[in-house]
Amino acid sequence: MVPMLETIRKRLTLLFSGTFLLLLILILLGVYFTTARLLDQTELNQLKSVSDRELFERIEHGEDRLIRDPIFFQILDSDGAERYARLPDDLSKKTIDRFVSSDTETQKLELEDRHFLLYQRNTDENGLIVLMKDISATEDTLQRLIAMLFGITVLSTLVLMGISYVLAGRSVLPVQQAFDRQRRFTSDASHELRTPLTILYSGIELLETEPLSTEGKTILSDLKAETASMQYLVSDLLLLAREGHPGPMSSLDLSTLVTQTTDRFRHTVVGRTLHLDVAPGLLVKGDSNQLIRLLTIFLENAVAYSDADIEVTLQQTPSDVRLMIADQGIGIPPENQDKVFERFFRGDHARHGSGTGLGLAIARSIAEAHGATILLESTLHQGTRFTILFPTP
Repeated sequence: MVPMLETIRKRLTLLFSGTFLLLLILILLGVYFTTARLLDQTELNQLKSVSDRELFERIEHGEDRLIRDPIFFQILDSDGAERYARLPDDLSKKTIDRFVSSDTETQKLELEDRHFLLYQRNTDENGLIVLMKDISATEDTLQRLIAMLFGITVLSTLVLMGISYVLAGRSVLPVQQAFDRQRRFTSDASHELRTPLTILYSGIELLETEPLSTEGKTILSDLKAETASMQYLVSDLLLLAREGHPGPMSSLDLSTLVTQTTDRFRHTVVGRTLHLDVAPGLLVKGDSNQLIRLLTIFLENAVAYSDADIEVTLQQTPSDVRLMIADQGIGIPPENQDKVFERFFRGDHARHGSGTGLGLAIARSIAEAHGATILLESTLHQGTRFTILFPTP
């Protein structure tokens, strides 16, 4: 699949999965908090029922063992003096006093590995009643519920990501098929055009040997230039038609390739200097012919849009190999920096060059086929820097 379409497929997968995950989290949070509230309310209702006078009298007379899940309690008279109490041995009196002095009706308390629910109620007959129930089992249930919901979330997300990836692939399939048809048409048309253009160019060169008038020579020169431009365009179209299908990939010395390509290009540059700073022995995995084409595109752009010196730098970083081509030319306006890699896009300064508008599109396709990324930094009237980040082999 074309890298661009594969990127779209992955983004659709993330969109579907992210949306589902968000909805699932909201639903499961609702389930958890609703369950927790119901369990807390059940425990509280039991304490409230125990605080009723009839049941409370049974507790006061030592009959609390008849109640399932024994409940601890404390009775205070209207003056705050303790009348009767049955509390856990490890419970600090200050803890109960702080709860009694607070305005809260209920409070959760944790003692070591146990959890308790406290409830206080003022009554005219018995004064202040403080009830305390061990709710460790309820808390354990909630913890198991959290673990179960988390497992459901992870498992459901993984399953949905797989389903989403398949569905996203099917959704981009028509685009892939249309792209393949367009690529085959472009490739076939380019192949068919190359032969007649070659014959035409050869015929023009033969005519140049014939005696012609000045006007005839001018016309013939224009025809030759236009034919050469068409050959160049057909070659670019053919290269784009092979997007994502580079030649055999192998480990190659990028340092040597950059040095040799730049040295060959240096002879075509007049009136300016090519500064070369290349770290030796840097290896990448790729197609040497396409990488030469990649570097040539950026060098041609630097020459076309700058009258000053050009810098070519190749260096190693901990994460990648970086090839930088910088000029001091006219720069690229900010509004055009996202468009320069589009096919046939030519900005307001296109008059500085005679290209087809396909160069940077080809460069991007070559970079993507090699797993590389192109970064653009440009300031208007100050210059442009292209940085290609190659993954280390």
